[in-house]
Amino acid sequence: MNICIVAILVVVGVHLSFGQSERRVNVDSLFSVARELAFAGQRDSARILLNRALEVSPNYTDILIFIARTLAWDRKFDEARETLQQVFIQDSRNYDAYAVAIDLEVWDGKYEEALIHCERALQVYPTDEYFLLKKANILHALHRDTEALLVVSILEKINRAHPETEKLRHDIAGSSLSQEILVNGTVDAYSQYFAPFQLFFLQYNALLNFGTISARANYRIRSNTSGVQGELEAYPKVTDGVYAYLNYGFAGASSVLFPVHRVGVEVFFKMPSNLESSLGGRLLTFTSGSDVSLYTGSIGYYYKDFWFSLRPFLTTKNVSLSRSFSFSTRWYYSGTAEEFLTGRIGTGFSPDERSYDPVADRVYYLKAQSFGLWWQKPIDDYSVLTLIFDVINQELTFKRGEYVTVYSISVGYRYKF
Repeated sequence: MNICIVAILVVVGVHLSFGQSERRVNVDSLFSVARELAFAGQRDSARILLNRALEVSPNYTDILIFIARTLAWDRKFDEARETLQQVFIQDSRNYDAYAVAIDLEVWDGKYEEALIHCERALQVYPTDEYFLLKKANILHALHRDTEALLVVSILEKINRAHPETEKLRHDIAGSSLSQEILVNGTVDAYSQYFAPFQLFFLQYNALLNFGTISARANYRIRSNTSGVQGELEAYPKVTDGVYAYLNYGFAGASSVLFPVHRVGVEVFFKMPSNLESSLGGRLLTFTSGSDVSLYTGSIGYYYKDFWFSLRPFLTTKNVSLSRSFSFSTRWYYSGTAEEFLTGRIGTGFSPDERSYDPVADRVYYLKAQSFGLWWQKPIDDYSVLTLIFDVINQELTFKRGEYVTVYSISVGYRYKF
């Protein structure tokens, strides 16, 4: 234990023999030191002092509330909830306890629970600007933007000069655009053997209450051959912290530029400590009658303005094992989710990459190395521009052991309405 903490405890122990008023002064002093430690990042040490103070004043609700907040900072959400429950038992109208309860549920991604606490707080403090603003933000996060705008209107009637209502109304107006059209074009230039390939797609997205659905048409040109593939995709929410990825693509029995059928299923899980994991698979069938099943998963980690992700693909056929891996780092350099720069390195082939030419299942057993950069930037409230550059060193299907370098450039535009 830190020497200064031991010294404080000794001093407090001596002074606790005095009267009730001095005892309260000493507990307040201990609380003050603990707050300084907590704000300095020494939260475990702070909680040692706070719990010592509670031994003297077990009903000191401010200390209980601060303990709950430090636990929430450390993502110990269940312990924080239990601590706050002690406060609500003593004082069901405690303002600060409601504020911490709302924050911890938001930080834990449980917006419905956070909304319940907002409603309870507003029953006690119906015109409180802080709780009204929290409620509007939570409704916005739940995509209940009509309700969120009603709350903003109430807040504006209470305080027309509130510094955050204009920005929130602007954010809601931008995100309430629940439909999108995407257009994208990709050119692949080969170092030898092949003329450039082109891939274009047109995609429609709709943000619904249960998640996002997409319809996409892919059009590929290779030499004098062209082909079309249609895809349907969905990201439905399963429950709090769990959502799924579902995909089906069809190109027709005579397709030579796309798999005849493409099926993708994956489930994503939000985990503690800013982690996200997933588990799923892909199935592709080809005109030759062959097919390939791939098993995949991912582990992602959010740290400040960065997101890190590792994804493998594994497939077995005739006892052999094929592996591909991809590692990505995304930097949200402007602090918004729509503007970022992503770097990616990988080995092998991924069924989620549509820029290469998967003419048969054998491509997934070839060797490849790749590097890519992806830049995305909003142009205005409605438009987003995407630029992607990839370099792929891939083994040839007709000359095993020999490689060709592919330079791939993609330009995309997304319009929200």
